[in-house]
Amino acid sequence: GIMIGHLEGVGEASLEGSKELDVSWKVTCGANVAYDQFPSQNQLFYPSATGKSLWYDPVFRVETIDGRSVWCKRHYRVRNGPVPGTFRFSVLDNGVTSDEFWTIMGAAEDLSWVVFHYAGAAGAVGQRYLGGLLCTADGQMPPEKDLDEIWKCLRSAEIEPWELFVVNNDEASPDALAAGPPPLDYYRKAASVIG
Repeated sequence: GIMIGHLEGVGEASLEGSKELDVSWKVTCGANVAYDQFPSQNQLFYPSATGKSLWYDPVFRVETIDGRSVWCKRHYRVRNGPVPGTFRFSVLDNGVTSDEFWTIMGAAEDLSWVVFHYAGAAGAVGQRYLGGLLCTADGQMPPEKDLDEIWKCLRSAEIEPWELFVVNNDEASPDALAAGPPPLDYYRKAASVIG
């Protein structure tokens, strides 16, 4: 479906317009400073082995306190929400379970872009958060002709364009080169077997 986007090797789950890449989407910009400050945000959505749900693996770079650039990754279970285009995500992150509700706010018919909105909570620590993402296959901004429709999607989630943080997806930057290739299949190899 739309979440799987451009990911290669997903068989019938692939949509027309998929570029068959090593990622579903790259985050172009987002509306949550806690997440969207991180460069090189890769999103992988793929079917579970049972086919009844999806897995979501965000893979992104962070700078450590000692100045190194390293890859981080998470592994979410994704289940269908109550209405089409909505999804429930859950992840165990550093001993805290987070639950998120995602909505596909809009997407280009040719899969050139997608807009997601999410609301989450980590109940054990009393944290709630909201955000929105504009994603493309390559992490670059869509053409000017698409922006009015994209801004309309974001505004329907009460996000203004000026609230977005642009993600640095420059794979040739010194920090990206120092981090090495992203571990995009880290979870996918095991998840395709265990469901």
